[in-house]
Amino acid sequence: MAKAHITLHQLELKIALGAFNIERAALQSIWLDIDIRFQTPPHACRTDQLKDTYCYDSLTQKIAEQITPRTFHLLEHVAHEIYQLIKNSYTESIEVLVKVTKKPLLSSNLVIANASFSYGDT
Repeated sequence: MAKAHITLHQLELKIALGAFNIERAALQSIWLDIDIRFQTPPHACRTDQLKDTYCYDSLTQKIAEQITPRTFHLLEHVAHEIYQLIKNSYTESIEVLVKVTKKPLLSSNLVIANASFSYGDT
């Protein structure tokens, strides 16, 4: 049987994130990459009907509504919370991988373009 998945790339959210108060004082951008793998392809593959698919617009709105008002210390916790939210949003058996990326504020003079943490089933 064919496998199917939806991948969302670079969904940007602004959240209060950081290990220290000074980091959390201003909202920071994070970028999400989300991969949802379905055990059975959505019916929309055959029907070409919106009602037979999974609405990623609704999912992204739900993530934004439940994540952006919160405060986080670590990327690890952000990824875990988004993973749980997605898993609880589907009644079907799915595998989920969430990657959260941010531009870190380092205490040294070194520069890292981005830092990411991934959490999920795959």
